[in-house]
Amino acid sequence: MESVENTASFDAFKEYLHVLRPVETDLRKLLEKVNSKNKKTLVLLCGSAGDGKSHLISYLRNTDSEHLLDTFELYNDATESSAPKLTAIDTLAEKLAPFNDDNYMNDDGFKMILAINLGTLNNFIESEKGQSFSALKKYVDSNDIFSTYIRPNTYQDNSVFQHVNFSDYQIFTLKEDGVGTKYLEELIGKVFRPDETNPFYVAYTKNASCTLCQTCPVRHNFEFMTSPVHQKAIIRKIVEVVIKDKAIVSTRDILNLLYDILVHPDFDYTTMCKVGTSDTTYLTKYIQYTTPMLMYEFDDISPLINEIRKHDLLKIRQYDMDVDMTRFHSLENIYEAFTAATINTPYERLKDATKIAVLGGIKAELKKLTYRFIVRTKELKEEYPANEQQRLFDEYLQYLYYQNSGSEKKLLKLYDATKKAVMNWDGQFDSDTICIDDSNEKFWVLEQLLIRPAPYNTQTPTPGEVDRFSTTLKLRFRKEGSSDETAEISMDYALFEMICAMKNGYRPNMHDKNQHTDFVSFVQQVIEFGNKASRIVLIPKDHEHDYKVVFEKTDFGYEFKVV
Repeated sequence: MESVENTASFDAFKEYLHVLRPVETDLRKLLEKVNSKNKKTLVLLCGSAGDGKSHLISYLRNTDSEHLLDTFELYNDATESSAPKLTAIDTLAEKLAPFNDDNYMNDDGFKMILAINLGTLNNFIESEKGQSFSALKKYVDSNDIFSTYIRPNTYQDNSVFQHVNFSDYQIFTLKEDGVGTKYLEELIGKVFRPDETNPFYVAYTKNASCTLCQTCPVRHNFEFMTSPVHQKAIIRKIVEVVIKDKAIVSTRDILNLLYDILVHPDFDYTTMCKVGTSDTTYLTKYIQYTTPMLMYEFDDISPLINEIRKHDLLKIRQYDMDVDMTRFHSLENIYEAFTAATINTPYERLKDATKIAVLGGIKAELKKLTYRFIVRTKELKEEYPANEQQRLFDEYLQYLYYQNSGSEKKLLKLYDATKKAVMNWDGQFDSDTICIDDSNEKFWVLEQLLIRPAPYNTQTPTPGEVDRFSTTLKLRFRKEGSSDETAEISMDYALFEMICAMKNGYRPNMHDKNQHTDFVSFVQQVIEFGNKASRIVLIPKDHEHDYKVVFEKTDFGYEFKVV
């Protein structure tokens, strides 16, 4: 009920949950500019479902002391129709009639702000009704509103159309030493902050009289999540799925996640009271219902939980953890192991309130469950040292910051690693030689390829945090001796991970090549910069023969020689 906004009202609960974001700051600046010009204007507030467009409009309409929206007509839900026989597209065409091709140049001072999902906007301008809005379509296309490419977001003096795109803003910012998570911290703090102005905390304190509260996993999960350390671990998981899986995570997704890691979908007061009569049954239920387990043990609770599950620490093979697991499963009394993992958490009460020490050592299924709980609890407490994957992830974040803050020169090592990956894509030969055909059973076909980085350097380095950026890197190379012949690759985290592995000697297999088809196309494009038209070299795949066959174009035709 609370997830759909009504611009006519904005209650105290929604006002409490409001957190200032860079997108709100930029929208305010744009509205101030529009109001100062007092010209006919359509402001598109674009984005994805649940990202806060409607919430922001409702907030500004009902609580803004500057009254920035007082002169605007609001259209808050572009997915609805105004009559049974009209589609959402028909209704949208009616609402936007002052801005169709016949009317948009009539400067009558009319101003409208439209909150619209990108998919709906695309469907509209490509529809039959949208043909009457070619000027709007031109504006959308010229500003790359549907693209992941981030353009400067400023008021356009000679345009009736203006926009702010939520999709240009991530739920975190980039900093030189990692990420800035102020928005996520404040949003999560709204739920767990121990403050009498917090309705969730007030509900928690009133719940102290519940007969189950001393043994209730939901209550203990809430207490667990009041720790800034645990909140920080959850935030890192959210950032991880945005970067690694290119997940679109909205504010609504975050709030849903907080509920999902507090309350098991099958949680029931009566059931929990009944299972309390058996230590084994109660411990099994309780552990399954804890936050560390809710994050990883269940499918299809939400798309965000599904993404987080992919990065379960237990799915990563590590020597230290294998040793730890073997040691744990040899114990008959797990008191010390359980105590060490749960100390300073509400879950530590289990060790004294139940027979976890003994039952967890002798009941096979309970022991497995307890081990998974211990590992995940320690991870959320950030007790494990950073592994190679975490180091690589932090390196990628740093490269994102360098590119988006105008410090392209600091991408040199990444350019070098990418060049090496290109040259070794189909086999490792000389540093300036690339395989252009490995399909022959007897020979590799090679050419000389000389390429150099062609960084963009399109902006002056700007210190501080970056709040508008793409989660992929863009690298560009040019043919040596030419500034016109260039090739560009968009590098996501998965490709970055493979390129770093190749730098350390990894050889890509067929699965890699099927997964990274964009990089395959990029390699083929770069190959055209080589000298295959004038010289190729054949090297036998049989390593017993140490010779090369050279075909070379000379002034007298093609020359063939064995060297």
